[in-house]
Amino acid sequence: MSPTSAKATGGQGKSETALREESVLAYWKEHLIFEKTLEKDAPKGEFVFYDGPPFATGLPHHGSLLSSIIKDVIPRYKTMRGYRVRRRWGWDCHGLPIETLVEKELGLKTRKDIETIGIKAFNEKARSMVLQFVHDWEKYVERIGRWVDFKNSYKTMDNSYIESVWWALKQLWDKELLYEGRKVLMYCPHDETPLAKAEIAMDNTYKDITEEAVTVKFGLIGHPGTYFLAWTTTPWTLPGNVALAVGPDIEYVQVKTDEGNFILAKERLEATFPNKKYEIVDTRLGSECVGATYEPLFDVPALKSDTAYKIYAGDFVTTGEGTGIVHTAVMYGEDDYVLGEKEGLPMVQMLDNGAHYNDVAPEFLRGKYIKAAEKEIKHDLENRGLLFEKKNHTHSYPHCYRCGTPLIYNAVPSWFLGINRVPKGKHKTIKQRMLEENEKVNWIPEHLKHGRFGNIVESAPDWTISRNRFWASPLPIWKCQKCRKIEVIGSVAELKEKAGNAPDDLHRPYIDEYTWKCDCDGEMRRVPEVVDCWVESGSMPFAEYHYPFENKAEFEKRAPGDFIAEYIAQTRTWFYYMHAMGVLLFDRIAYKNVVSTGTVLAADGQKISKSKGNYTDPLHLIEMYGADAMRFNLMASPVMRAEDVRFRDEDVRDAHNRVIQLLWNCCKFYELYKAQYNGTTDAANSTHPLDLWILARLAELEVAVTTSFDAYDLPDGCRAIKEFIDEYSTWYVRRSRERVKSDDEKDRQYTLATQRHVLLSLALLMAPIMPFLAESIYKLCDGTKESVHLEAWKEQEKQGMFARIFRKKPDQPRILHAMKLVRAAVSRALEARDKAGIRVRQPLSKLEVAASDFAGIAMADELLKIIAEEINVKRVVISSGVNGGEVALDLTLTDELREEGLVRETIREIQSFRKEQKLQPGEHAVYKMPPTENRAILERNLASIEKETNTKVEFV
Repeated sequence: MSPTSAKATGGQGKSETALREESVLAYWKEHLIFEKTLEKDAPKGEFVFYDGPPFATGLPHHGSLLSSIIKDVIPRYKTMRGYRVRRRWGWDCHGLPIETLVEKELGLKTRKDIETIGIKAFNEKARSMVLQFVHDWEKYVERIGRWVDFKNSYKTMDNSYIESVWWALKQLWDKELLYEGRKVLMYCPHDETPLAKAEIAMDNTYKDITEEAVTVKFGLIGHPGTYFLAWTTTPWTLPGNVALAVGPDIEYVQVKTDEGNFILAKERLEATFPNKKYEIVDTRLGSECVGATYEPLFDVPALKSDTAYKIYAGDFVTTGEGTGIVHTAVMYGEDDYVLGEKEGLPMVQMLDNGAHYNDVAPEFLRGKYIKAAEKEIKHDLENRGLLFEKKNHTHSYPHCYRCGTPLIYNAVPSWFLGINRVPKGKHKTIKQRMLEENEKVNWIPEHLKHGRFGNIVESAPDWTISRNRFWASPLPIWKCQKCRKIEVIGSVAELKEKAGNAPDDLHRPYIDEYTWKCDCDGEMRRVPEVVDCWVESGSMPFAEYHYPFENKAEFEKRAPGDFIAEYIAQTRTWFYYMHAMGVLLFDRIAYKNVVSTGTVLAADGQKISKSKGNYTDPLHLIEMYGADAMRFNLMASPVMRAEDVRFRDEDVRDAHNRVIQLLWNCCKFYELYKAQYNGTTDAANSTHPLDLWILARLAELEVAVTTSFDAYDLPDGCRAIKEFIDEYSTWYVRRSRERVKSDDEKDRQYTLATQRHVLLSLALLMAPIMPFLAESIYKLCDGTKESVHLEAWKEQEKQGMFARIFRKKPDQPRILHAMKLVRAAVSRALEARDKAGIRVRQPLSKLEVAASDFAGIAMADELLKIIAEEINVKRVVISSGVNGGEVALDLTLTDELREEGLVRETIREIQSFRKEQKLQPGEHAVYKMPPTENRAILERNLASIEKETNTKVEFV
């Protein structure tokens, strides 16, 4: 069944489900239910939830809403378990994402364009744009059912937040963990700033590109006509070549060809000379080649030294591709730089900040952008006979995750946090402590702990925290322009003490105006760089409190956090950086439990993209199927086990139809008869097998959901809820319909009492996952509190839980087993009917079930009666002649049975008529019976037909 259309409800394009949820939202708001959950008794104290700040630079989609849902489910659950869960929203306000938007808005192309309009104008525009989608985010997050404090949100651009970040950096400077250095980093030529590898890996911004790679000839000095062959995919780095690297244990050969003699790895011979004749004239290990010298490719005076243009051993050299000889330009490769430091190679920067060649480069390249100059480099080498081969090569290459520019590896000065350093006064490196503290963290899924996350920590370099940009927290580092002394400022008060005052706004350019005299009489000026925004995100646990300047005791009481959640790419970023800051500053973990989801992809398997239009607006889906359907679909999904999933609209529809609507139909059935419930009958006193069974299943469900939610295993909890709803609807409610209408008042009261108890209990269990439906059910069943979300979860200890649940009802575990046998017998009998082509409305005389299955079963007679009613047979007998697990159905049709089948079919037709007329059970009707050859039979049974249907039958 699809959700009722707006046409039927009088809405404007919204389903009945969506309208019902909106009324619940209005109720929560009017009665301040969220606020009351924060104020209610919390006997278990605080459950500390940290919320990572998103950018408000675009509209939320299914992926961003996924994290909001999990961040709502767990706090709702923990609140019901007796904790107080503070939920404060935060906004990430700084960094390249904002700057990119501003550049687009102002039509700026380069860093020089920004400097032309001025940092002040640029940053003021950034401030005005940074929260432009706040209202939309609030609308989406509220509609998805997430309870969060938006009004008191923290913002990383606030002075109070920035000051806490300054404090942190001052602490790390004092611990000798903050230092200035030069390393080869991923560098964006457009944004003119280094980036961390984690930033690039997080958003999977490696793209397959095809470009021309070259194999170049390096002439061996003293041996004219003999060349080392080296291959590179970045020809622009060749002017910076200062060495060649070989693998010391790799076998190299010198081959003679018509074009000269060439030296390369033996394993690369066939790939390098696929259609050429050659003769091997010499073979030796790479270690024997070390020390040989070669002619420079280009005349670059600044690179000349005693160590340059020689062969060196490199443990990074492989024979997987190329020639087995690596061209080394120390400023533009990580391994190259390490080799350069080790061997004392000249380290000279050949590029300006925008990746244009500077005056150190060969004259014909100066002022040209590196990629644009590659054609000229190859042309020059070819003219001089030094280009052995050029050939298209496809490889995965990193791009800037914001502007899309291909990145380069570039040795640039930067400020680092020493992840591989030992803090002052300690004995272990930060990395060692991070690995030790990670053992205390509960990872969901568990394999991330020693797998993906553990590997990230294990291989982590020192953290480059400076960015050559504008809109961010400024680095609180002042350097003397004369003696180069460094001072790190840890607070606004300290800045005022040094400079005599401090700006009202700590951003650039205002902060750059504050200087003071050094002891050497030089001028102390702030370094121009700003702070990597991941430092801000990692500082969130304490910076949101303006720690340590305010709320010191409150933060320390609430640290480390109990729970965080984000998608799996955050293992490299927020999860990692928050863990790093926790160890760097406090020598402990920052969080105890972390849920890592997978990535939500579009239905076509691509990244969700507004520009591609490859997803449906979440609000539109909610208008069709409701927020609960979206919540349940995602929480039940493998995405909650860190697996990537394709988001399909039809999955939300299925969650609505098979869970939400199915249960709501059960509620509507109860609503029809609830006025007849006397309000005193206790379901626990029923002896009817269906009541005993559904209460036992409910007890099972309570155990399953509690266990799953405690373990943060929401898919298992959702699966248990879905299975229960299906069994409750298709087995209990359907089998109990006649009981509700029964003349047996006692039985009627028990089934009404049981339905009410089950629905109320189910409302509590599903409240964290499907809060709207839970509230509607709770109200329908006259729950005693103002909201289901103010109810307490049923407390259960894990040890011996089943024993406690079933102690008062020792028959309950047995009824579960017995009902499984009943349903299995029904299923096999229905298969037999279907095979014989006999519809269920046609009564049959007998069904035999195996004695080995049912002998000794408590309440066997009542259970066999359920089977008889379900299969529509006159009697069910236990037979020793039927094998266990099998049934025998008597398919013989007598005239008497045929007549009864006709009557039942007629009753079904009249009931369908009543349904079409939208008649309630108590309303009388008249049905015009069309001409039929079976009139005499029907007239004979007219009284029972009319009584059963509450309808007057008139023959036409």
